[in-house]
Amino acid sequence: TRRSSDLWDRNQSTYGTPRYLEIYRAQARELLTNYGPVCEIWHDGANGGDGYYGGAREKRVIDKHAYYDWSNTWKLERELQPGAVIFSDAGPDVRWVGNETGVAGETCWATYTPQSAGGGPGVPGDIREAESSVGTRNGKYWMPAECDVSIRPGWFWHEAENSKVKTPRQLRELYYASVGRGGSLLLNVPPDRRGLIHEADAASLREFGSLRRETFRSNLAAQARVAASNVRGHRPEWGGRNLVDGDRHSYWSTDDGITNADVVFEFSRPVRFNLVRLREYIALGQRIDAFAVDLWRDGDWQIFGTGTSIGLGRILRSTDFVTTTRMRLRIIRATASPAISECGVFAEAT
Repeated sequence: TRRSSDLWDRNQSTYGTPRYLEIYRAQARELLTNYGPVCEIWHDGANGGDGYYGGAREKRVIDKHAYYDWSNTWKLERELQPGAVIFSDAGPDVRWVGNETGVAGETCWATYTPQSAGGGPGVPGDIREAESSVGTRNGKYWMPAECDVSIRPGWFWHEAENSKVKTPRQLRELYYASVGRGGSLLLNVPPDRRGLIHEADAASLREFGSLRRETFRSNLAAQARVAASNVRGHRPEWGGRNLVDGDRHSYWSTDDGITNADVVFEFSRPVRFNLVRLREYIALGQRIDAFAVDLWRDGDWQIFGTGTSIGLGRILRSTDFVTTTRMRLRIIRATASPAISECGVFAEAT
Protein backbone atom coordinates (compact mmCIF):
# COMPACT_ATOMS: atom_id res chain seq x y z
CA THR A 1 0.00 0.00 0.00
CA ARG A 2 1.21 3.50 -0.83
CA ARG A 3 0.02 6.50 1.17
CA SER A 4 0.08 9.92 -0.47
CA SER A 5 0.55 12.74 1.98
CA ASP A 6 0.19 16.23 0.52
CA LEU A 7 1.49 18.68 3.11
CA TRP A 8 -0.47 21.56 1.62
CA ASP A 9 -4.13 21.40 2.69
CA ARG A 10 -5.75 24.32 0.83
CA ASN A 11 -8.96 23.99 2.86
CA GLN A 12 -7.55 23.84 6.38
CA SER A 13 -8.07 27.11 8.27
CA THR A 14 -4.93 26.62 10.38
CA TYR A 15 -2.54 26.20 7.40
CA GLY A 16 0.49 28.42 7.87
CA THR A 17 0.32 28.29 11.69
CA PRO A 18 2.07 25.95 14.15
CA ARG A 19 -1.30 24.34 14.89
CA TYR A 20 -1.51 22.96 11.36
CA LEU A 21 1.58 20.82 11.84
CA GLU A 22 -0.05 19.19 14.86
CA ILE A 23 -3.15 18.41 12.79
CA TYR A 24 -1.07 17.06 9.92
CA ARG A 25 0.92 14.75 12.16
CA ALA A 26 -2.27 13.47 13.80
CA GLN A 27 -3.60 12.63 10.33
CA ALA A 28 -0.32 10.93 9.41
CA ARG A 29 -0.46 8.86 12.59
CA GLU A 30 -4.01 7.74 11.78
CA LEU A 31 -3.10 6.78 8.19
CA LEU A 32 0.05 4.93 9.20
CA THR A 33 -1.38 2.92 12.09
CA ASN A 34 -4.90 1.83 11.10
CA TYR A 35 -4.46 0.36 7.62
CA GLY A 36 -1.74 -2.25 7.80
CA PRO A 37 1.75 -2.27 6.26
CA VAL A 38 2.69 0.63 3.99
CA CYS A 39 5.44 0.27 1.39
CA GLU A 40 5.86 3.94 0.49
CA ILE A 41 4.99 7.31 2.03
CA TRP A 42 4.60 9.84 -0.77
CA HIS A 43 5.00 13.59 -0.17
CA ASP A 44 3.88 16.00 -2.87
CA GLY A 45 6.05 19.04 -3.49
CA ALA A 46 3.19 21.58 -3.48
CA ASN A 47 3.79 24.05 -0.66
CA GLY A 48 1.53 27.03 -0.05
CA GLY A 49 -0.22 29.43 -2.37
CA ASP A 50 -3.81 30.27 -3.25
CA GLY A 51 -6.42 28.38 -1.24
CA TYR A 52 -9.71 28.50 0.62
CA TYR A 53 -8.35 27.93 4.13
CA GLY A 54 -11.65 27.51 5.93
CA GLY A 55 -13.32 30.10 3.73
CA ALA A 56 -10.58 32.71 3.87
CA ARG A 57 -9.83 32.39 0.14
CA GLU A 58 -6.39 33.94 0.20
CA LYS A 59 -2.74 33.26 -0.54
CA ARG A 60 -0.58 31.86 2.25
CA VAL A 61 3.18 31.47 1.95
CA ILE A 62 5.29 29.28 4.23
CA ASP A 63 9.02 28.69 4.65
CA LYS A 64 9.46 25.40 2.79
CA HIS A 65 12.72 24.66 4.57
CA ALA A 66 11.52 25.14 8.16
CA TYR A 67 7.72 25.05 8.40
CA TYR A 68 7.18 21.27 8.22
CA ASP A 69 10.07 20.41 10.56
CA TRP A 70 11.08 17.67 8.16
CA SER A 71 13.53 15.81 10.39
CA ASN A 72 10.88 15.18 13.04
CA THR A 73 8.09 14.57 10.51
CA TRP A 74 10.16 11.86 8.82
CA LYS A 75 11.19 10.47 12.22
CA LEU A 76 7.52 10.00 13.14
CA GLU A 77 6.79 8.25 9.86
CA ARG A 78 9.73 5.90 10.28
CA GLU A 79 8.60 5.01 13.79
CA LEU A 80 5.08 4.22 12.57
CA GLN A 81 6.07 2.37 9.38
CA PRO A 82 9.74 1.30 9.62
CA GLY A 83 9.46 -0.81 6.48
CA ALA A 84 8.27 2.04 4.26
CA VAL A 85 10.41 4.19 2.00
CA ILE A 86 9.76 7.93 2.04
CA PHE A 87 9.38 9.80 -1.26
CA SER A 88 9.54 13.51 -2.01
CA ASP A 89 11.40 15.95 -4.24
CA ALA A 90 14.30 15.51 -1.84
CA GLY A 91 13.80 11.98 -0.59
CA PRO A 92 15.02 10.98 1.90
CA ASP A 93 14.71 7.46 0.40
CA VAL A 94 13.26 7.90 -3.10
CA ARG A 95 13.40 11.08 -5.18
CA TRP A 96 11.03 12.68 -7.66
CA VAL A 97 12.48 12.47 -11.17
CA GLY A 98 11.86 16.18 -11.76
CA ASN A 99 8.99 15.94 -14.28
CA GLU A 100 5.49 14.50 -14.52
CA THR A 101 5.99 12.82 -17.90
CA GLY A 102 7.32 9.57 -16.43
CA VAL A 103 10.75 9.90 -18.04
CA ALA A 104 14.17 9.54 -16.38
CA GLY A 105 17.37 10.97 -17.81
CA GLU A 106 19.35 8.89 -20.32
CA THR A 107 21.94 9.02 -17.56
CA CYS A 108 20.23 8.36 -14.23
CA TRP A 109 22.35 7.81 -11.14
CA ALA A 110 20.76 6.30 -8.05
CA THR A 111 22.88 8.59 -5.88
CA TYR A 112 21.73 12.17 -5.41
CA THR A 113 22.61 15.31 -3.49
CA PRO A 114 19.45 17.46 -3.56
CA GLN A 115 20.15 21.15 -3.97
CA SER A 116 17.65 24.01 -3.66
CA ALA A 117 17.23 26.57 -6.40
CA GLY A 118 19.21 28.98 -4.24
CA GLY A 119 22.12 26.59 -3.81
CA GLY A 120 21.50 25.23 -0.31
CA PRO A 121 20.24 21.79 0.69
CA GLY A 122 17.10 20.80 -1.17
CA VAL A 123 13.77 20.12 0.54
CA PRO A 124 10.37 19.01 -0.76
CA GLY A 125 9.12 21.79 -3.01
CA ASP A 126 12.56 23.34 -3.52
CA ILE A 127 15.02 21.39 -5.63
CA ARG A 128 16.79 21.84 -8.95
CA GLU A 129 14.40 19.78 -11.03
CA ALA A 130 16.75 19.31 -14.00
CA GLU A 131 19.34 17.67 -11.74
CA SER A 132 16.83 15.23 -10.28
CA SER A 133 16.29 13.43 -13.59
CA VAL A 134 20.02 12.67 -13.80
CA GLY A 135 20.97 12.36 -10.14
CA THR A 136 24.44 13.03 -8.78
CA ARG A 137 27.33 10.73 -9.63
CA ASN A 138 28.77 9.66 -6.27
CA GLY A 139 26.15 11.84 -4.57
CA LYS A 140 25.67 12.05 -0.82
CA TYR A 141 22.58 9.82 -0.64
CA TRP A 142 21.35 6.60 -2.21
CA MET A 143 18.06 7.99 -3.55
CA PRO A 144 16.79 6.30 -6.74
CA ALA A 145 14.43 8.16 -9.06
CA GLU A 146 10.68 7.52 -9.20
CA CYS A 147 8.99 8.56 -12.45
CA ASP A 148 5.38 9.67 -12.01
CA VAL A 149 2.89 10.07 -14.84
CA SER A 150 -0.85 9.58 -15.35
CA ILE A 151 -2.48 7.12 -17.70
CA ARG A 152 -4.77 10.02 -18.63
CA PRO A 153 -4.06 13.64 -19.64
CA GLY A 154 -4.56 14.71 -15.99
CA TRP A 155 -4.45 13.16 -12.53
CA PHE A 156 -8.22 12.76 -12.11
CA TRP A 157 -10.92 10.89 -14.02
CA HIS A 158 -13.04 12.85 -16.50
CA GLU A 159 -15.58 11.21 -18.75
CA ALA A 160 -14.48 13.34 -21.70
CA GLU A 161 -10.99 11.77 -21.45
CA ASN A 162 -12.08 8.12 -21.75
CA SER A 163 -10.81 8.15 -25.34
CA LYS A 164 -7.51 9.75 -24.31
CA VAL A 165 -6.17 6.94 -22.12
CA LYS A 166 -2.58 6.09 -22.97
CA THR A 167 -2.34 3.08 -25.24
CA PRO A 168 -0.52 -0.14 -24.28
CA ARG A 169 2.39 0.80 -26.55
CA GLN A 170 2.59 4.29 -25.08
CA LEU A 171 2.79 2.69 -21.64
CA ARG A 172 5.54 0.42 -22.91
CA GLU A 173 7.52 3.45 -24.10
CA LEU A 174 7.16 4.94 -20.61
CA TYR A 175 8.39 1.68 -19.12
CA TYR A 176 11.53 1.82 -21.26
CA ALA A 177 12.10 5.49 -20.32
CA SER A 178 11.75 4.89 -16.57
CA VAL A 179 12.44 1.31 -15.48
CA GLY A 180 14.64 0.95 -18.55
CA ARG A 181 16.85 3.77 -17.27
CA GLY A 182 17.26 2.53 -13.72
CA GLY A 183 14.26 4.25 -12.14
CA SER A 184 10.81 3.08 -11.10
CA LEU A 185 7.51 3.89 -12.79
CA LEU A 186 4.64 5.33 -10.75
CA LEU A 187 1.60 5.21 -13.03
CA ASN A 188 -1.45 7.13 -11.82
CA VAL A 189 -4.75 5.36 -12.61
CA PRO A 190 -7.64 7.45 -11.20
CA PRO A 191 -10.94 5.87 -10.11
CA ASP A 192 -14.12 7.00 -11.84
CA ARG A 193 -17.33 8.17 -10.13
CA ARG A 194 -18.19 4.57 -9.29
CA GLY A 195 -14.96 4.27 -7.35
CA LEU A 196 -13.69 1.81 -9.98
CA ILE A 197 -10.93 1.75 -12.57
CA HIS A 198 -12.65 2.63 -15.83
CA GLU A 199 -12.89 -0.08 -18.49
CA ALA A 200 -10.71 1.90 -20.93
CA ASP A 201 -7.90 2.20 -18.40
CA ALA A 202 -8.17 -1.44 -17.38
CA ALA A 203 -8.06 -2.66 -20.98
CA SER A 204 -4.91 -0.65 -21.71
CA LEU A 205 -3.21 -1.90 -18.55
CA ARG A 206 -4.03 -5.52 -19.31
CA GLU A 207 -2.61 -5.30 -22.82
CA PHE A 208 0.51 -3.47 -21.62
CA GLY A 209 1.05 -6.20 -19.02
CA SER A 210 0.68 -8.86 -21.69
CA LEU A 211 3.18 -7.12 -23.99
CA ARG A 212 5.72 -6.76 -21.19
CA ARG A 213 5.40 -10.38 -20.01
CA GLU A 214 5.64 -11.75 -23.53
CA THR A 215 8.67 -9.61 -24.35
CA PHE A 216 10.71 -10.57 -21.30
CA ARG A 217 9.53 -14.18 -20.95
CA SER A 218 12.60 -15.69 -22.64
CA ASN A 219 16.20 -14.49 -22.46
CA LEU A 220 17.68 -15.44 -25.83
CA ALA A 221 21.17 -15.29 -24.33
CA ALA A 222 20.44 -18.03 -21.79
CA GLN A 223 21.89 -20.75 -24.03
CA ALA A 224 24.80 -18.72 -25.39
CA ARG A 225 28.42 -19.61 -24.78
CA VAL A 226 29.83 -16.85 -22.58
CA ALA A 227 33.51 -15.81 -22.45
CA ALA A 228 34.75 -12.94 -20.26
CA SER A 229 38.09 -11.20 -20.77
CA ASN A 230 38.67 -11.25 -17.01
CA VAL A 231 37.02 -13.15 -14.15
CA ARG A 232 37.67 -12.33 -10.54
CA GLY A 233 40.27 -14.75 -9.17
CA HIS A 234 39.62 -17.05 -12.16
CA ARG A 235 36.79 -18.47 -10.04
CA PRO A 236 33.56 -19.76 -11.59
CA GLU A 237 31.39 -18.12 -8.92
CA TRP A 238 32.25 -14.76 -10.53
CA GLY A 239 32.15 -16.03 -14.12
CA GLY A 240 30.37 -14.75 -17.17
CA ARG A 241 27.66 -17.44 -17.02
CA ASN A 242 26.17 -15.52 -14.11
CA LEU A 243 24.99 -12.92 -16.62
CA VAL A 244 22.49 -15.35 -18.15
CA ASP A 245 21.51 -17.67 -15.25
CA GLY A 246 18.36 -15.73 -14.31
CA ASP A 247 19.59 -15.14 -10.76
CA ARG A 248 19.87 -11.49 -9.69
CA HIS A 249 22.04 -12.47 -6.74
CA SER A 250 24.84 -13.95 -8.86
CA TYR A 251 27.08 -11.70 -10.92
CA TRP A 252 30.11 -11.47 -13.15
CA SER A 253 33.00 -9.51 -11.70
CA THR A 254 36.64 -8.77 -12.46
CA ASP A 255 39.82 -8.61 -10.44
CA ASP A 256 40.52 -5.52 -8.36
CA GLY A 257 41.80 -2.72 -10.55
CA ILE A 258 40.26 -4.16 -13.74
CA THR A 259 37.64 -1.61 -14.72
CA ASN A 260 37.80 -2.11 -18.47
CA ALA A 261 36.66 -5.55 -19.61
CA ASP A 262 34.34 -7.31 -22.02
CA VAL A 263 32.15 -10.40 -22.33
CA VAL A 264 31.41 -12.16 -25.63
CA PHE A 265 28.22 -14.19 -26.18
CA GLU A 266 28.37 -16.87 -28.89
CA PHE A 267 25.00 -18.14 -30.15
CA SER A 268 24.70 -21.60 -31.65
CA ARG A 269 22.40 -20.19 -34.34
CA PRO A 270 21.44 -16.67 -35.45
CA VAL A 271 19.19 -14.83 -32.98
CA ARG A 272 16.83 -11.99 -33.83
CA PHE A 273 16.14 -9.31 -31.20
CA ASN A 274 15.91 -5.58 -30.53
CA LEU A 275 16.35 -5.29 -26.74
CA VAL A 276 19.32 -5.78 -24.43
CA ARG A 277 18.73 -5.51 -20.67
CA LEU A 278 21.59 -5.02 -18.23
CA ARG A 279 21.52 -5.10 -14.43
CA GLU A 280 24.25 -4.31 -11.94
CA TYR A 281 24.43 -6.27 -8.70
CA ILE A 282 23.00 -3.28 -6.92
CA ALA A 283 23.95 -4.42 -3.41
CA LEU A 284 27.51 -3.41 -4.34
CA GLY A 285 26.47 -0.03 -5.68
CA GLN A 286 26.41 1.60 -9.08
CA ARG A 287 29.87 1.06 -10.52
CA ILE A 288 29.60 1.43 -14.30
CA ASP A 289 30.22 4.85 -15.88
CA ALA A 290 30.24 3.89 -19.56
CA PHE A 291 29.46 0.75 -21.54
CA ALA A 292 28.67 -0.47 -25.06
CA VAL A 293 27.00 -3.46 -26.67
CA ASP A 294 28.32 -4.62 -30.05
CA LEU A 295 27.09 -7.10 -32.66
CA TRP A 296 29.21 -9.18 -35.04
CA ARG A 297 28.07 -8.33 -38.57
CA ASP A 298 29.79 -8.52 -41.94
CA GLY A 299 33.03 -9.75 -40.39
CA ASP A 300 33.40 -6.96 -37.82
CA TRP A 301 31.98 -5.56 -34.58
CA GLN A 302 29.27 -2.93 -34.98
CA ILE A 303 27.77 -0.90 -32.15
CA PHE A 304 24.25 -1.87 -31.11
CA GLY A 305 24.02 0.72 -28.33
CA THR A 306 25.95 2.66 -25.71
CA GLY A 307 25.20 4.17 -22.32
CA THR A 308 26.54 5.55 -19.08
CA SER A 309 24.56 4.47 -16.00
CA ILE A 310 23.14 0.97 -15.56
CA GLY A 311 22.09 0.54 -11.94
CA LEU A 312 19.10 -1.64 -11.12
CA GLY A 313 18.26 -2.02 -14.78
CA ARG A 314 19.09 -0.54 -18.18
CA ILE A 315 17.33 -1.39 -21.44
CA LEU A 316 18.93 -0.67 -24.79
CA ARG A 317 16.38 -0.72 -27.59
CA SER A 318 16.77 -0.70 -31.34
CA THR A 319 13.79 0.44 -33.39
CA ASP A 320 14.75 -2.24 -35.92
CA PHE A 321 15.27 -5.93 -35.15
CA VAL A 322 18.79 -7.23 -35.66
CA THR A 323 20.15 -10.72 -36.28
CA THR A 324 23.58 -11.98 -35.21
CA THR A 325 25.50 -14.98 -33.94
CA ARG A 326 27.82 -13.00 -31.62
CA MET A 327 27.33 -10.14 -29.19
CA ARG A 328 29.81 -8.31 -26.99
CA LEU A 329 29.32 -6.32 -23.78
CA ARG A 330 32.11 -3.80 -23.24
CA ILE A 331 32.69 -2.07 -19.93
CA ILE A 332 34.46 1.08 -21.01
CA ARG A 333 34.78 2.86 -17.69
CA ALA A 334 33.93 2.01 -14.09
CA THR A 335 34.75 3.32 -10.61
CA ALA A 336 35.45 -0.21 -9.32
CA SER A 337 35.45 -3.78 -10.58
CA PRO A 338 32.21 -4.32 -12.54
CA ALA A 339 29.57 -6.39 -10.76
CA ILE A 340 26.87 -7.21 -13.30
CA SER A 341 24.09 -9.68 -12.61
CA GLU A 342 22.36 -9.79 -15.99
CA CYS A 343 22.87 -9.31 -19.70
CA GLY A 344 19.58 -10.30 -21.29
CA VAL A 345 18.65 -10.40 -24.97
CA PHE A 346 14.97 -10.13 -25.89
CA ALA A 347 12.68 -9.85 -28.89
CA GLU A 348 10.00 -7.24 -28.31
CA ALA A 349 6.42 -8.46 -28.63
CA THR A 350 4.67 -6.72 -31.52
